[in-house]
Order: sequence, then C-alpha cells, then structure tokens
Amino acid sequence: MAYTIYRVFHLLWTGFLAFLTSIPILERGSLERVVWDETFFLMIWLLGASLLFTKRFNVYGMIFTLAPLVFTAPIFIFMLSI
Repeated sequence: MAYTIYRVFHLLWTGFLAFLTSIPILERGSLERVVWDETFFLMIWLLGASLLFTKRFNVYGMIFTLAPLVFTAPIFIFMLSI
C-alpha cells in the first residue's frame, strides 16, 4: 500500500515537472522543429506513466518518468547561471 502511494506521488511531481518542460509547446501552439525536444520528453514521461502501473515494468516506469527531469535539470541550471 505504501509503495502505491509513493508511485502516485512520484507520478504527480514528475508530471508537474514534465508539464513545465512542455510549456514552450503550449506557448507556440504548434509542433515546430524547435519544440521536438520538449515533445520527446513529454512522450517519455507518458510512456513511464503508463508503465508505472504495471506489475512487471513498474521499475522502468519510475526511470522513464524521471528521465525528463534528469535531462532538463542541468539545462535549466546552466541557463540560470549565465
């Protein structure tokens, strides 16, 4: 039961961060060549969210939902330091 609650909270906070990553898609309103990276991160998160609630692949779901955060956090940190 505790693991299920953890999975839900994990999904919520990584979903919030994936939504923040996809804001350029929402601002432009279209899929231009520039926003393919954000779309890729959002699709990776959706794949992880679907795998998170399967018994066999829930560990892979955790990894896939963390992937957008792991790849975009250094970019945001580097951009803030400039």
